[in-house]
Amino acid sequence: MGEQGKAGAKLSEQAIDWLVALDGGTADEQAFDAWRAADPRHAAAFAQVAATWRRTADPRLPALLDAPAETSPPPGAEAGPPAPVAWSRRAVAGGVLAAALGISGAGAFLAWPRRAYAETAIGERRTIRLPDGSHATLNTDTRVGWHFADEHEFWIERGEAALLVRGAEKPLRLYSAPIEARLSGGSFDVRLGPDGGQLVVLAGRAAAVYRGTLAETIRAGSALTVSAGAARVAAWSPDALAAATAWQSGRILFDGMPLDRAIAEFNRYLPEKIVLGDAGLASTRLGGAFLVDDPDSFLLALHESFGIDHRREGGRILLFRGRG
Repeated sequence: MGEQGKAGAKLSEQAIDWLVALDGGTADEQAFDAWRAADPRHAAAFAQVAATWRRTADPRLPALLDAPAETSPPPGAEAGPPAPVAWSRRAVAGGVLAAALGISGAGAFLAWPRRAYAETAIGERRTIRLPDGSHATLNTDTRVGWHFADEHEFWIERGEAALLVRGAEKPLRLYSAPIEARLSGGSFDVRLGPDGGQLVVLAGRAAAVYRGTLAETIRAGSALTVSAGAARVAAWSPDALAAATAWQSGRILFDGMPLDRAIAEFNRYLPEKIVLGDAGLASTRLGGAFLVDDPDSFLLALHESFGIDHRREGGRILLFRGRG
């Protein structure tokens, strides 16, 4: 790529950052106006990005705009756009956002209603009350948004959330990258992963959409799982349902889970990650229940049951075969 191409790509990245920041309510409006007025190429790049977003957005979702974040940036933080964010996180806002900003800048957009947000840090859980009296409990490292007006809408951008939906007047419309659904009154667990996600129906029912295709209605005791581009609806055993929801009481349940998967589950809650130092240990099958905030008990159980030792080094916990 030549220097001109590199400069164009950099401008597009800046424009995307501003678009995401404006959509999420985190942008400094004056800083945005100054950036766009500083060079005609800035305004052109922003208009092009907004127009592309508008064309690629789901035509059913042009009015699903966000609300300002619950928390403000830390005091002393520098003004300017945040780090680049994947386009898919904000694609639902494309149509109206492009129209508003393309004509009259940030001021017009800020007049629109936008989502409210909540998130958790690694190892944190939090319960929020939604405007209709429903509740959402956020698991570790989770970010969600919601907007309640003509429709009751809830977005999960990353992580996992347990939803207790009132559903007396309107269903809750759930949006995420792999799964969309209409949730009746009931209890649900939705979790996103690196290659898909799952929607578990504990009570009530859900009409789910995967890549624009309507899936069968999911009833209590069943789940929609999206993995590696494939979707499947199946009934789950009581043990599987208990394992999927154990985090709500601060636990992890292992029922024959191989060690590599068990470590991945535990690492969701740990700033200091557990790492296999011996790949041959990966298939070791585990059982039992552990507290998500007590990795030492987990490590002790590995030592006592399987002779697997550990040491802390370089900000991680390394597992290896113990002697004898």
